[in-house]
Amino acid sequence: MVRTVQVTLPEELDAEVAAAVDAGEYASAGDAIAAAVAAWSAGRRLDDSLDAAELRRLWREGVESGPGRSMSIDDIKQEARRGFVRE
Repeated sequence: MVRTVQVTLPEELDAEVAAAVDAGEYASAGDAIAAAVAAWSAGRRLDDSLDAAELRRLWREGVESGPGRSMSIDDIKQEARRGFVRE
């Protein structure tokens, strides 16, 4: 089902949508708005899928896994270019 909705955007957002369409990222303003709504909806589903207990468990798991490794942004880029995969 397709529903037509009229949306009024602030000038700044309208300019961003227009720039994205002009750059070829979207075929139309409607496509850009539809993509934004889809991303918003996906975020809501993700938020709903993680309850506080699960977030605490994930936090604890991260803390217990030990310290992270520090790298400069240049090192990170080099590693990514090499296709480095750490298991």
